[in-house]
Amino acid sequence: MHKGILVVLMVLLLSPLQAAAFDVAQLQINGFLSQGYLDSSENSFLAGDSVDGTTEFNEVGIAVSTQISDKLRAGMQLLSRDLGNVGNNEVRLDWGFADYRHEDYLGVRIGKVKLPMGLYNEGRDTDMLRPMVFLPQSIYDETKRDLLVAYQGGGLYGNLSFGVLGDLDYHGFYGGINIGDESLLINALQQNASFTLTSANATGPLGFADQYKVNNVEVDNDYIAGGGLVLNSALDGLRLGVSWLTVQNQLSYSGMITESQMNPGMPPTPNTSPDIIGTIPPSVGQLNNEATYVASLEYVYENLTLVGEYSETERKQKFGNITAIDATSQSYYVMAAYTFMDRMTVSALYDVYYSDKDDKDGDAFAATSPSRQDFFSWRKDLGVGVRYDITPNWLVKAEYHDVDGAALFLTTVNDPAELEQDWDYFVVKTSVNF
Repeated sequence: MHKGILVVLMVLLLSPLQAAAFDVAQLQINGFLSQGYLDSSENSFLAGDSVDGTTEFNEVGIAVSTQISDKLRAGMQLLSRDLGNVGNNEVRLDWGFADYRHEDYLGVRIGKVKLPMGLYNEGRDTDMLRPMVFLPQSIYDETKRDLLVAYQGGGLYGNLSFGVLGDLDYHGFYGGINIGDESLLINALQQNASFTLTSANATGPLGFADQYKVNNVEVDNDYIAGGGLVLNSALDGLRLGVSWLTVQNQLSYSGMITESQMNPGMPPTPNTSPDIIGTIPPSVGQLNNEATYVASLEYVYENLTLVGEYSETERKQKFGNITAIDATSQSYYVMAAYTFMDRMTVSALYDVYYSDKDDKDGDAFAATSPSRQDFFSWRKDLGVGVRYDITPNWLVKAEYHDVDGAALFLTTVNDPAELEQDWDYFVVKTSVNF
């Protein structure tokens, strides 16, 4: 299916061209490099050793682009990134696509294309475009960055003018995404599969169960599809947006079974044994975001920027015929930023995430096992920050966040039994664009 669509898009792209040649001198080369320091209390955040402070937080990107003809442009970006155990400065293709713009109202992009989600996902690599180090995590979760920064496929886009009412940017796309073995999503799936299968096989009044340990999970993406609209209103500085996407994945997993112990979260008794008594044969499951919706508002007035976004995601996760997740998450944030003296920007953020909008207090989640705390199901972040532009191409940012809750994959970089509900983190980062 993917190949067929790419062939059609290639025909659309290349049919008006006559083997266009271009001068190497027309190449544009841009890039950025950054180094950060992340220090958290109580719980590690993103990097597994952030409680002790870590400098495993850097990015280097090189982007090359060229205008092949009046209507055709092509570009790519290579990225080396390190964030704790993720990336480890391996160089990979971050995005790379051809862009044929027929007219303002219609263009086509094919390749590995930046994914239009919310107002800021397409520009998340560029520190210069935002006041804070991280985009609001409830919607732009950094642990999923590699999954949602770009899709492989094709899309249509354009701008429609409505005169005195303003103009409308639109995007529509279809393709696939790669989910690598090093992704924190894989670790989270291993944890959830182990818990789900063990709980499903618990027996007896005390909840004794053979321990199912899933240690091999692979995710095969079927497709990702979606679209977005952004209204640049006639009121100067006001943008309104809505975006939608759906992601369908197939899971395969396997592992081992050890002898009966207390249900997850209960300490083993002295007479229990961890001896392996069986294996979990290769099995299949599902990991679907049936629909993600994001509604956005941004208002810029002189030096003041006000932003708010709201999102819901319908999530389904199954291991074999056992349903692990069937819930709708809820995310929203409000942020204000003010620039003064041309170089300094101060910002404040309130950011909220619930893994199940119908279980905001986490009671239903915690009732599934003694090992699951209610605060695993939410994250509430109050942050303040400052940005200083040393030169037009060099900046430094510093910010502090006070956090309530441990949702958004915090269990993958912490021992769940030691997680704390109330924690905070401090981050400083400097970036250079060229």
